[in-house]
Amino acid sequence: MKKSIILLLIFYAFPALYGQESYDAVLRAIALSSLGETEESISLLDKAIAVGATADLYLTRGEIYLNASMTKEAVADFMAAERLKEGRGLYGLARCAAATGDAKAASAYLEAHLRSGYKKSEPEIVLDSKMALISSSPEWRALWKKEWYKGFERKKWEIENYLKSGQKEMASETYATLAAEYPGMEVTEYCGALMKMAARKYAEAVKYLVPLTTGASTPPDYLFKLAEAHAGNGDYFAAASVYGRLISAQYPDAKLYLKRADMLSRAGNRKAATTDIEKYLGYYPDDFRALSNLGQILAEGGAIFDALPYLNRNIELHPGESEAFSLRGDAWFAGRTWEKAVEDYTMSLDLDPNNAAVNLNLGISLIKCGKSEEACHYLRKAKDLGEKEATQYLSNYCIN
Repeated sequence: MKKSIILLLIFYAFPALYGQESYDAVLRAIALSSLGETEESISLLDKAIAVGATADLYLTRGEIYLNASMTKEAVADFMAAERLKEGRGLYGLARCAAATGDAKAASAYLEAHLRSGYKKSEPEIVLDSKMALISSSPEWRALWKKEWYKGFERKKWEIENYLKSGQKEMASETYATLAAEYPGMEVTEYCGALMKMAARKYAEAVKYLVPLTTGASTPPDYLFKLAEAHAGNGDYFAAASVYGRLISAQYPDAKLYLKRADMLSRAGNRKAATTDIEKYLGYYPDDFRALSNLGQILAEGGAIFDALPYLNRNIELHPGESEAFSLRGDAWFAGRTWEKAVEDYTMSLDLDPNNAAVNLNLGISLIKCGKSEEACHYLRKAKDLGEKEATQYLSNYCIN
């Protein structure tokens, strides 16, 4: 459910046209809906719309209604969005019509959408589960007999698809054609950056992307790639700054806070990273990755007892995740509480016995507990799994 809402908003909501309170309402509504709390998410949006209606609020509520099979209510919201901003509600109306099997209306709305300034890509439309319901209709076939996209748009999609599936040679061939047919175009420069990133030439990719991302109307996928290129180049503050731009522009995905936190943490700013993760946990309080990251950041900063509530909660919520136990083990390890570390590392290995780092840390913890003989088994396994650090401990404690 969450994915479809985000896909819709990714297209419609950038750059943002609503205030901070509305943005927060959108993020909270998406989160509640993804957790199955449909009534709560709608109620939240009802209140936000009563305070100040925007097209984005109507689009969000419309998508939630549609996912809940409340098609009549969804149509009303997409119509309201369309009245506030011409072209904004057309795709939602097409999806509603498709959901009811009305291929004629769906195709008419979709054609109007394709003529608008908010046109989605062909892959997005074709892969839309609602559109699939009318894909065998004569109206659908007639619609796609018309050419709605330029050659360079199709080349871009091909390159992205080839790179996503690991077909670098095919991507390179397509890019060569794109560069020959459309030299100097923005899309060609962007695809050039994609090719550099595929070759792990991140500094060169940054040079391609920076000139393309200076304006307020920069496509969000350009900014995501710029952040990725900065991170690949080791410039984590720059990557965090790009994610900050997306947040400031109110791109509707709460995971931006996690992405920025990761970059800030790598850059050494644990305090700011902690703030971002706490913000994300306000939307998704039980999220495994967020709880893991926050506990890890606090533990690495020496705040072991501040980290433990998050790590404990993670284990309570996700007892089948080996990493939940290994991260708490790492916290005990950092605090030199060896017996506790042994307990958690043992639990982690019960769930994932072939984790090299956990085998090593369990071996070290056992040594610190005075159980060298027990440690040797885990140290040998760590070495066999590629953990080079285990060699020194084996030579010191496991001569035989």
